[in-house]
Amino acid sequence: MAKKYSVRTNNTILAKMANNKLDYYLRTHNGDELYLFTREYSTDCYEMCMSGAPINAVLYGRKKDTAFMNLSKYLNFMMPYFVEYYELATA
Repeated sequence: MAKKYSVRTNNTILAKMANNKLDYYLRTHNGDELYLFTREYSTDCYEMCMSGAPINAVLYGRKKDTAFMNLSKYLNFMMPYFVEYYELATA
């Protein structure tokens, strides 16, 4: 089981549409957009993340929406890699 990370609250997750898929980026406090991953398109995930959602809201959020929960599960799985690769500050 992977360790869960809580990233600083000034980071947001951003979704951009690309060829019927969503590219997810991490927007840092200084405005950099770091590429995270690409997932299948979901209207609910796109509406939540198109203008930027706090990353901890996605990491620890709970909804009845299957697409959101799959996104949350995948982000929790990949977070140790992102913290190490992008040298993110954890809380």
